[in-house]
Amino acid sequence: MERVAIIGVGLIGGSLALALRKHGFTGVIAGVARRATLDKALAAGVINEGFEEPEAAVRGADVVYLAAPISVILDLLPRVRDAAADHALVTDAGSTKAQIADKASVLFFEGPVFIGGHPMAGSEKRGLDHATPDLFRGATYVLTPTRRQDLETPAARAFLPWLERFGARVTVMDAELHDEVVAWTSHLPQLVATGLAATVTEHVSPDNLPLAAGGLRDTTRLADSPYSIWRDICLTNSINILEALDAMLQKLEYLKENLRSRALQQEFEAGQQLRERLRHSA
Repeated sequence: MERVAIIGVGLIGGSLALALRKHGFTGVIAGVARRATLDKALAAGVINEGFEEPEAAVRGADVVYLAAPISVILDLLPRVRDAAADHALVTDAGSTKAQIADKASVLFFEGPVFIGGHPMAGSEKRGLDHATPDLFRGATYVLTPTRRQDLETPAARAFLPWLERFGARVTVMDAELHDEVVAWTSHLPQLVATGLAATVTEHVSPDNLPLAAGGLRDTTRLADSPYSIWRDICLTNSINILEALDAMLQKLEYLKENLRSRALQQEFEAGQQLRERLRHSA
């Protein structure tokens, strides 16, 4: 692996570049982004070459990494397929996988290999300024190949071991199952945090916010996340998210009905059990 093209040099793409350098990659890292971001990335040594259009960066690359919003990834797939070398691995960091996998399965039936990916290492922060070489350490990194045999190709064998060098916990699953699970574990928490923050904003004046304890800050942390990212997630995983939201609404109704009942204790205990499992899994 001698040349890596990263389309989108923000939090994820910039962190990938920094992680590659930290763990010994000595080849060329080409970045694709807006000119201001490219200038910053070049000056900081995050990338070696900068391009505003993907084709020049992709040509001759051994790995093409799409670290862009989901709608942009979907639009880029045909362009990347046409520009990529036959030996290349094309992968992505999109937060939903099914639509990307469906489109890639049609485009990448021969020539370059496509393996979908989702590093569960995001943040409510975004942009190159927040990139870090340790972003992937300890994080689950999901791979969603449309064909399991693609994991054994020379292109995949050259790149995928780097993820483990970064300290990521690599797991392989179907794209549809991935989207079902993250609707509950990622997308529902985001929307609950956003909804909570919006509700408090509507009902509590700024003058009274000093009465907010740490709990409100903790539970609304995800409300810092920008709509520009979550728009695509909600559009491409709406069926699964609707199911999760319906279940959450039913749970809130149940809590409402049992505020004066001992049944409320069981809900607190169930919540504590999940927190304990999350601590152990971390």
